[in-house]
Amino acid sequence: MNFYECVFLIKPSLSEEESASVVGKFEKIVTDKNGTVKATQRLGKKKLAYELKKERKAEYVILYIELPNAADEIEIDRSARLDERVLKVMVVKRKHLLIPPPEGHSDSGPSQGSLLTEEVAETEGEAS
Repeated sequence: MNFYECVFLIKPSLSEEESASVVGKFEKIVTDKNGTVKATQRLGKKKLAYELKKERKAEYVILYIELPNAADEIEIDRSARLDERVLKVMVVKRKHLLIPPPEGHSDSGPSQGSLLTEEVAETEGEAS
């Protein structure tokens, strides 16, 4: 399996429902490609370091996904670049998928998220 983090910068002028439909569109693309969305992290609206498409703020959304075929990542990137509601997209392939804890989680220990890979499960089994 291939693990990815997809960061989307969405126009801040969209309503909550429109923003959710943009995220839903990309979640549907992932599921149509027989992938799974492990987590969706909405970071809210933040000020940009520089202006993008005449916007000074953007809503940040991160999708943590797993795809069976590495070529499917191209479809997500292409769809995001064609969608005028998305200011910028970045898709990063990861060897291990580190999912942050849910908001409001009070654990402040060294483990800040859960690690998902088949390799980690195998190495943990050998260490026992």
